[in-house]
Amino acid sequence: MDARSIAGFGKDVHARIRTFFDTPLGPDATPLEIAQAALDVVERQLQPVGRGRRVFPHQGIAISVLASDDAAPAVLAAFQDFRARALERFAELRCEVPGDVHVDVTCVPDPPPGWSAGQVFDVRYVSAPSSEPATPAAAELPTLHVTVLAGTIAEGPDTFREATVSIGRTADPSDDKGRLRRNRIAFLDVVDGVNETVGRAHARLRRDPANGEYRLFDEGSRNGTSILRDGEMIAVHARDPRGVRVRSGDEIHLGRAMLRIEIR
Repeated sequence: MDARSIAGFGKDVHARIRTFFDTPLGPDATPLEIAQAALDVVERQLQPVGRGRRVFPHQGIAISVLASDDAAPAVLAAFQDFRARALERFAELRCEVPGDVHVDVTCVPDPPPGWSAGQVFDVRYVSAPSSEPATPAAAELPTLHVTVLAGTIAEGPDTFREATVSIGRTADPSDDKGRLRRNRIAFLDVVDGVNETVGRAHARLRRDPANGEYRLFDEGSRNGTSILRDGEMIAVHARDPRGVRVRSGDEIHLGRAMLRIEIR
């Protein structure tokens, strides 16, 4: 077999492999199969920038999965580590990732308008913030004002307009792999009966790009996260991709630390 035939054979095999993996999932696809397919779709967003490097040009990933109320817990469990798996895949492909990529997974009981026949999931993206000067519309975004009720935080702003506000102990903690995290609300690393109950990567507040509302997410904290609203305590379950919507006047409990949120 000459070189031209070998090259043609290789292209044919590659095309067959792509056709196999691009085949739409069937209605009996398992949650793990759906999660893997969604990861493959996200990978295709990587853009080459030369010398074998790539970039991921988005700040967030929003995934909708067709699932009944009974099947939703299994689907959410299958996507629980989706962000970590995506970051691992990006690292393997020498991809540069913008600061705090967030992943939101939603289960829908019926196909939304625009879905094709047999479609079981959909992936959309939130673009990374632009470096262009702010437009007048940016002034209409809600601002998040934070008051500390229990605990001590480092000096810094108490009003935020960012899409994501990370909360934890110390300003720049790192995990066991050396990856840095920047906490915008940073509790001091002291033992006072309160601050030590806040995890280094405890929670985050994120603005929903669709409606401008802020949602609170627990990022696997040891001492838990909850919201006190009108005398009722609302649990924020660890690593729940849906989070809990916060309202102006809510008290956020992070272990024994407390914050009051005002949305203006």
